[in-house]
Amino acid sequence: MASLERVASKLEERKKEASKLRRKGERELKKARSLLRRSTSGLATVARKVENAREELSDVTGVLTQKLAQKESIERLVTAAKDRVSKEKEALEQALQELDFASSDEEKQSAQSRINSLNQHIADLEDEIKERDKTLRKITDAIDDIQSNKSKISGKIQKQTKVKPTLQKMLKESKKDAERFSKQVVVKAKQEESAKSTLIKLKEKLEKVKAQKRKLAAKKRSRKAKPKTKKRSKKASKPKRK
Repeated sequence: MASLERVASKLEERKKEASKLRRKGERELKKARSLLRRSTSGLATVARKVENAREELSDVTGVLTQKLAQKESIERLVTAAKDRVSKEKEALEQALQELDFASSDEEKQSAQSRINSLNQHIADLEDEIKERDKTLRKITDAIDDIQSNKSKISGKIQKQTKVKPTLQKMLKESKKDAERFSKQVVVKAKQEESAKSTLIKLKEKLEKVKAQKRKLAAKKRSRKAKPKTKKRSKKASKPKRK
């Protein structure tokens, strides 16, 4: 009886310990799964941000390429216009000299007409250069803004790329932890259930033993309480003679 009670007490302690470890494992498993979800979600967010940033970078790079090509084209036009202005001014100098050396009115009129034409052409070219320079400044400012934006986008990509290895490590570790704690919970739950089942059987056995003891004790008490009956005399009384 006493040995059964000691075994039952040990089983109770074992069940409590298994239950305690199971609950602890479940808490750790919950944490690991939460971390696993966060790291998985974080990686998906990083991938999405990087993809969006790369698409944006591609668009910005395309616009930048167009603007740079436009700038180069205008710079070539300005250079060509300046060369023409320089040549027109040389022609103007020559026309002025021809005017000075003209001997007839016809020659003077021809030289003056050419001078007027050259002056107008030079003025038109200089206006063209001014307009193109103005456009060039706007394009240059736009290019600066685009390059600044491109640099920011590249910075975002680099930042997200640096975060990725940390999240990947977190994902790997949390996955391993989740698997480990999941196995621990299963093992401890089985141990708890085994101890519980054995304890139930042992308690049933104890109850039977106690019931038997109570029954025996009741019988003993019943025997002690039962009164003793007097023994009848072995000698039979003789009948009286008449």
